[in-house]
Amino acid sequence: MSKQRRKSYVNFLQKYPDLRDNKRITADKFSEIFQHYDTNDSGYIDDEGLDKFFRDLLMTTTAASITPELVEDLKECFMESYDDAKDGRIAITELANILPTDENFILLFRLTENLTSSVELMTLWKKYDRNRSGYITKGELGAFIADLLAQHGKRVSGEKLEEYVQGMLKIFDKNNDGHLSLTEMAKLLSIKPEENFLITSSKLAKFQDMGERERLKLMHQIFDHYDKGQTGFLEGPEIDLFVKDLHDFEGASGEDTFCQADSMRKVDIFKEDLMRHCDVDKDGKLSKSEVRLILGFH
Repeated sequence: MSKQRRKSYVNFLQKYPDLRDNKRITADKFSEIFQHYDTNDSGYIDDEGLDKFFRDLLMTTTAASITPELVEDLKECFMESYDDAKDGRIAITELANILPTDENFILLFRLTENLTSSVELMTLWKKYDRNRSGYITKGELGAFIADLLAQHGKRVSGEKLEEYVQGMLKIFDKNNDGHLSLTEMAKLLSIKPEENFLITSSKLAKFQDMGERERLKLMHQIFDHYDKGQTGFLEGPEIDLFVKDLHDFEGASGEDTFCQADSMRKVDIFKEDLMRHCDVDKDGKLSKSEVRLILGFH
């Protein structure tokens, strides 16, 4: 029997000659590198991705003989200097300290770090999903990026904007369909979508068996959860989040609306029908009594 030939190691960074010359790399190439070493789709370079990255970086930038000890020394040195969060992994903004790239592109990631809630996510989603397709197209993503930079006094050319769009898609478009689902947009914005309150509270499924006082208490809990602004009404993105959760709860299919463009279109139709029948005073908002009507708490 012939011996099976051992598979030779492939240095992923060797196809980027700018790294050898210590030149700034473009946003789309930077994104390609980050996506490759984020081996578990965590949004960070960690675990085995760290070792591979530093080994490849050494192989690309030095002619010295590469040993595990040398790789470990380099990793410790860089992590001590650039792991700002001290969490043992590299975020995309931290990678920019190691691999020089377009400063405006990295600025985008810093600017989105202040967004924290699903309501903010729904606000942006409604603003940029302009054709209500259920996903963010390349053009809509470009508009979002341009607006985000403009808010901080930054302007870029159309060519540079296209480079940023391609870079974002390489990192966050996990199914490679050329646009972003709500889940992918949430990851871009570093927002973790909230769990569906109507499902996780579980009591809603049993409200018919509850006494009047217990049902009323549950209705108030639900309303207060979605009334993020504490105005006494559900408005705008608060309604969007409530309707999305209600759609998923009533569907009981286990379908993740955040991932499905078709489902987001169904949510829009569901919302239009619900508001037509339950927004009694036609003010575009939902009061407690109207939410109570929707939930069937008669």
